[in-house]
Amino acid sequence: MQTGGAAVWDQMIQEANEVYRGRMHNICCDNCHSHVACALNKMDLWNVKWDMVKLCFLVFFRARFLSFRGFLLQFGPFTMLLCLILIPMKLL
Repeated sequence: MQTGGAAVWDQMIQEANEVYRGRMHNICCDNCHSHVACALNKMDLWNVKWDMVKLCFLVFFRARFLSFRGFLLQFGPFTMLLCLILIPMKLL
């Protein structure tokens, strides 16, 4: 891991910002997860080659702030809306 404390980490985030400053945001391929992964790679965090998929799974399955209630609050409204659309169409 990079040494030097908060100043070095701030510099790595700034470098990642410079990389992503001119890029077009793409919801599937080059998004905020990619931006964070770029910063983590510059920080050499945990000696892992970060990408958006690894970051997504790390946050989804290992984040301390997640709970079953949080999962329901996050995905419940979408699931209910989807059911309200698909059940009348008899697709579910």
